[in-house]
Amino acid sequence: MPAATHEALHRIFQRDAGLLPRVLRKELSMPLPDTVKVEIMNVDLTDLTPVPRWVDTLLKLHLPDRQVIAAIEAQTNRSEEKRRRWARYLAHLHDTHQCDVLLIVTCPTAATARWARQPYVVGLPQWHTLTVRPLVLGPDNIPIITDVPQAIEDINFTVMSAVVHAKSPSVDAILNTLSQALHHIDKGEAAELAEFTESGLGEGQARDLWRTLMATQTYTYVSELRAKGREEGRVEGREEGREEGRTEGREEGRTEGLIEGEAKSILLMLEVRGLAVTDEQRRRITSCTDTDQLEGWVRRAVTAAGTEDLFG
Repeated sequence: MPAATHEALHRIFQRDAGLLPRVLRKELSMPLPDTVKVEIMNVDLTDLTPVPRWVDTLLKLHLPDRQVIAAIEAQTNRSEEKRRRWARYLAHLHDTHQCDVLLIVTCPTAATARWARQPYVVGLPQWHTLTVRPLVLGPDNIPIITDVPQAIEDINFTVMSAVVHAKSPSVDAILNTLSQALHHIDKGEAAELAEFTESGLGEGQARDLWRTLMATQTYTYVSELRAKGREEGRVEGREEGREEGRTEGREEGRTEGLIEGEAKSILLMLEVRGLAVTDEQRRRITSCTDTDQLEGWVRRAVTAAGTEDLFG
């Protein structure tokens, strides 16, 4: 599982510190106050011993009667070594800060979530000295969001849901809903969340579909995203030109990459919409070098009733 997915599964709680209390309240039925102060903490748990320890994300919840530290760990696969580390992290945090501690584990697959929910016991079968019981968030208890008003209501939770459900059969509906919801928030924040989503989805069909949506939609935040990409491309191109002096070759390579990307976007959109593509139509798309023509086909692929309408 790509590192980007791992990062997204816990960093979303850093982007929106209020997300954790909402998740604990709504999805895990914890009776928290309506207003909870949340503090982002240093994730380095290293003490005087020369053994580094880092938790993914660390938050402190300031409740009316106590303080609770929430250690948030993203777990993309099974690891008994990680379970041992969790016990160490929690004991260290409890001892150092002298307050209650929670372990929140986010997982992108139901199988990993089921594994993570199993209590980790330190001690003897007859006597458990320490038991670690994480609160686990995964595809089996994070809802799929395909209602735009609901998505707008808590946009960061919607992004987390999309990343968690990246392998879901409903991912096309999930991502379509998210792309529409982003149109209704600040365009700068929407552009950042669109990039965050692309990174968090990891390699695969979900990311390809998201990139296609970003290439075909006309929302203002998408325009800002494209402008940022063009500027980054210009900066990168200037740096490469100064270093290598191959301006002409670089421009040709960039154009070829754009053409190839547009063709892939067209074919992916047709595939996602269940429209059959003949070998001749596929050759016509992949052999086209006219960027204006390809962009027109990309837009038609979103609404075409049949593949033949693409070329009409």
